[in-house]
Amino acid sequence: MKFLTWNVKGYNAPDKRRLIKRGFDQIKPEIICIQETKLGREDAARFFGVRQRWSGFFVDSEGASGGLGILWNPLVVQVDPVSCSKHWQMVMVILKIMNFSCFLINVYGPTLAAEKCRLWEDISKLLAEVRPTLAIVVGDFKATLSFSEKRGGVSRMCRTQLHFQTFVDSSALFEVVAKGGSFTWTNRRQGCSNIVEKLDRFFLAGDWNLAPLVFEAEVLAISGSDHFSISLVVQKDGIPLRFPFKVEKYG
Repeated sequence: MKFLTWNVKGYNAPDKRRLIKRGFDQIKPEIICIQETKLGREDAARFFGVRQRWSGFFVDSEGASGGLGILWNPLVVQVDPVSCSKHWQMVMVILKIMNFSCFLINVYGPTLAAEKCRLWEDISKLLAEVRPTLAIVVGDFKATLSFSEKRGGVSRMCRTQLHFQTFVDSSALFEVVAKGGSFTWTNRRQGCSNIVEKLDRFFLAGDWNLAPLVFEAEVLAISGSDHFSISLVVQKDGIPLRFPFKVEKYG
């Protein structure tokens, strides 16, 4: 099964929609997590083609900012919405042919530090409620974990980075490190003005290390947004992938 996460940075312009849909067709995911649609739920469902090809669960934007969506192929996977807020949405994913199930949390991090701290608290509570079930926490977290996750601009340790590290550690999150690139966002400027950061990622929580599963993440080519999309392939252990990668827990 293939998951895709992408901060599309708005889905209003027809030309941009065509670019992004072309990316969906090339990647062929079963589940798509979208951040920053900049759309209300009804418009998002219409523009993303819900009822024609996808099923969907959306969170309204606030004016011209925010907006979340989870899309899935109903012919392949069952997805049941659980709960949501303006910065996250949670669903239950069931793939019967693989005997696979998990909770999926799609995250769009806020800009203000205080709101980020509240977001970490919310997600920690969600994870505590569903443990030990496998949970995948994915999206644009608007935060980095180390200096190496940013290049260009001013690099300094800030409270947001420390709080994000604390959240990851206290929630026992394990990142599926994506191949194909070290950064997921760019300001698209040239030369000395260029800034890139790692803001988007996939985390695992719960008893993921007890399940006979292989996880492989990859940063994909950018198109239509200043964020790169990232895919996560989940398969049963023993079924070879083109580039096998199994996450292991180290003490």
